[in-house]
Amino acid sequence: MEKSSVKLGDLAFKVTDQKAHSLLDRRYAERVPIRYRVAYSGTEGARIVRGEGVLKNLSKTGCKILSTATISLGGRLTLLLYLEDGQAPMRLNDTLVSWVDKESFSVRFPKLSPEERKRLQDMIFKNISLSAVDHRRTGFRIV
Repeated sequence: MEKSSVKLGDLAFKVTDQKAHSLLDRRYAERVPIRYRVAYSGTEGARIVRGEGVLKNLSKTGCKILSTATISLGGRLTLLLYLEDGQAPMRLNDTLVSWVDKESFSVRFPKLSPEERKRLQDMIFKNISLSAVDHRRTGFRIV
């Protein structure tokens, strides 16, 4: 990225790179770092997709999963989130694959029940301190 200067009064600021969090601002809800096991399954045409991975981050609207499985953008998956909160794994049906990379993919969650939303929010608040420790910005939009 090109360097540029911004003057504010008598102070000059060097702008050398785009902030990492500015790309996240497009999200409805920001994600917090998290590391829990996840299993997923679904179908893509005649092909059955099954696998396991690790949650990399989580929000009340979606998550990013580290996995080397071949997943297609726009695919629908059922997730089992092993949240280590003393409860059975959280099952989320009909999640939508919204982003795919070689070793990870992201999904958006369907409409959640009040109980599912509360459980996810509890996990987010439990893990929010991880963001503060490594100096990442964490925030929530209230709508």
